[in-house]
Amino acid sequence: MYFSYIDSPVILGLLGAALLSVVLLLLYYIFRVLSVVKYRDRSDRERPDKPDAAYEPASIVIYSQGDAEHLQEMLGTILNQDYPAAYEVIVVNEGESGDVRDTVSMLRSRYPNLYLTFTPEGVVNLSRKKLALTLGIKASRYDTVVLTTTAALIESPMWLRRMMFRFDKDSDTEIVLGYACVDPEEDDQYGRRRRAFDFVADSVRWLAVAIAGKPFRGTEYNLAYRKEVFLRNKGFARSLNLHYGDDDIFISEVVNRHNTAVELSEDSIVKIREGNTPRLFTERALRHMFTERFIRRRPRVLAALASWLQIVAIACAAVAGVIGWPDLLPAVVGAVIVVLMLIIDIVVWHKAMLALKSRPLMFSLPWLSVTLPLRVLRRRLVCRLGKQKKYTWD
Repeated sequence: MYFSYIDSPVILGLLGAALLSVVLLLLYYIFRVLSVVKYRDRSDRERPDKPDAAYEPASIVIYSQGDAEHLQEMLGTILNQDYPAAYEVIVVNEGESGDVRDTVSMLRSRYPNLYLTFTPEGVVNLSRKKLALTLGIKASRYDTVVLTTTAALIESPMWLRRMMFRFDKDSDTEIVLGYACVDPEEDDQYGRRRRAFDFVADSVRWLAVAIAGKPFRGTEYNLAYRKEVFLRNKGFARSLNLHYGDDDIFISEVVNRHNTAVELSEDSIVKIREGNTPRLFTERALRHMFTERFIRRRPRVLAALASWLQIVAIACAAVAGVIGWPDLLPAVVGAVIVVLMLIIDIVVWHKAMLALKSRPLMFSLPWLSVTLPLRVLRRRLVCRLGKQKKYTWD
């Protein structure tokens, strides 16, 4: 073993490819991942004042699946929002539910702005959730609807104020994309770090492009838009044959760089109840993976390319070290490039995990980041070959 000047064009080419991959990855991190972190940091610090009189009335539509206990907890916060304008709360339950009716009736005497409706029983060949949302939106009295579900936990009394902040009579904003995080304390099962990282990585993917002016998706737990947008698009007419798509297919049909804003202030963020348990995480990931096939403007090349750059860098550095043996210099240079990349992973993704209110991971981040494209590839295969419900006739 010895150290010698590297004069092999093959080894130099491999090391150059590894370094180039790291540079391209760093650029992706700066313009995508860190853009979300900076936007999140600015969301509260640089928020301009808005007089109370400038806030518009709002209709909150809550999608429920008979979960009366969580609904009662959610209504306790929503009905006591610190909001300067009028607002109504419409609960739309999937089918009849005596528990949900009793919960709403108990609060109705104190809150006359609370309403309840049910989707009809026996609906087939139609997305029950999209039917529920359609009923709620059409029943709303005000021009702007704010959508959430009983699977979300709203903790801040300023939530509605933050979600409605962007709407103004003189503004072009018609859609506001909120964010829903996963409470890391709720998931103590095996694989929790992997699920936490994958959730944040997926959130960064759609938040970053939305911040850059190319939105294509939102989250069903925290979303607001003008009622006119929904009616103009004829609701979910183009995806009624799919169980889901209300937060990605529909949003992709109506958004553009001028009419959409992203809201990431502390008070606007909601939590997903038990959102990272293995079953729910897998269902949610496969669901979005399937419905995004019907979206034309989703970020295909850049996000996928960034995912594989780390594997390319490691592979090129390893091959250069093997070819150059017993000369240790190629192996050392390759190792330095890889270590630099892993340090960048830790710094960037740690900031993203904290900004998006997830687990404060550190030394597991390089492994999770490098193996992410392999997990995504596996999910794509499961999505194509699996038997999960996709179409309304399934």
